[in-house]
Amino acid sequence: MTLNINKFLTHFIPTFIVLFVIHFLLVRAVPNGLGMSQKILIESYVFLFLLTLVHFLALRWLFKKWPKYSGLLFTALSLIKMGLCILYLFPYIFPPNEKSIPIALNFMVDYFILLTFEVVFLVKNMNMIIEMKRANKNQ
Repeated sequence: MTLNINKFLTHFIPTFIVLFVIHFLLVRAVPNGLGMSQKILIESYVFLFLLTLVHFLALRWLFKKWPKYSGLLFTALSLIKMGLCILYLFPYIFPPNEKSIPIALNFMVDYFILLTFEVVFLVKNMNMIIEMKRANKNQ
């Protein structure tokens, strides 16, 4: 048993689209655009989508290879993901200006919402996998 990519995508893509549409509409509705342009918003969402997808695929492969270390692997990959997000934000926040903080805050809110989704999805699926393995052992 391993993490199901189809199940992940059928839950992740609608959640991602809803989050993007809400954020996009907020940026257009608020006079100062929540401190960020639509171009930066779209770039951020493309980056987060690709990063989350690669993160899940890497977790799937690593969980299959080393299932005993799934918690450690998730933590390590999440730290790498955070580091990549900081590198992505670097050009927007340095040198500091009036838009630096709003851009970083908008990005981090999206990042943490997607991270929460990913954690909930992984915990639910890992629990199902563990229960299935226990059931197979008892048969």
